[in-house]
Amino acid sequence: MEQAWALSPERFALELLFASLRMGALLAMLPAIGGQLIPVRVRIGIAGAIGFLVMSAPVHPVPPADFLGLPGLAAIAGELMIGAVAALALHAGFAAAMIAGDWLAQSMGLGFATMVDPGAAPFPVLSGLLALLMWVLFLGSGGHLLLIQTLVESYAAMPSAGALFEPRRLSAIAGWGSFAMLSGLLAALPLGAAMLLVNLSIAVAARSAPQLNLFSVGFPLMLLVGLAGLPLALPGLADSLQGALTSMQGNLAEVLLG
Repeated sequence: MEQAWALSPERFALELLFASLRMGALLAMLPAIGGQLIPVRVRIGIAGAIGFLVMSAPVHPVPPADFLGLPGLAAIAGELMIGAVAALALHAGFAAAMIAGDWLAQSMGLGFATMVDPGAAPFPVLSGLLALLMWVLFLGSGGHLLLIQTLVESYAAMPSAGALFEPRRLSAIAGWGSFAMLSGLLAALPLGAAMLLVNLSIAVAARSAPQLNLFSVGFPLMLLVGLAGLPLALPGLADSLQGALTSMQGNLAEVLLG
């Protein structure tokens, strides 16, 4: 702490700015559902506060001498890239909730009930509900503290972004998409399987009685079963999403910390 205050004002501002880039990139690219509601000034303040603590650590980032030259711009791009990778991991974890909600909404007949976000494509209301549940699980379990800890420890484990281009790290980052898809489908599997059985039952009934109107009977029945089963499946759904978040943060730590 004394080392940070011993700097000249210009040097202090320069090092604080450089130390805040990773966290700033992460906070700038939070998942849209809930994350973008945080005011920009609050994000800048959080990034600056964490950057100030990073400056006081034994191992802290030091900006290049030629900050506005080619080496400085390359260092800035590297810091932003590491923060973007952390944000990508967070998006992959939250994507599991969006995928689960989209699948369940289509199964229940709620696919037409969509929310319009100016910063993203329209998504089902159920996906937005599960994304907000994901935020509750993330903040309630201290996941934000673990994410900050991982990013702070990455200054010692990954001083520059060059290590991100190692084949094993690139392969791990590329696998986050399949991880999100698999986690979302597994989280929605219990209720989704129940909806599939109801759908099969309606198909058998329609085959047995061709005069049965599927649109007047099947749609309300699917919606009723889905709405009744969602509260029952919610505890297991929350456990699956919590496991996806925990696994995703472990994958991020493996990439950034080695």
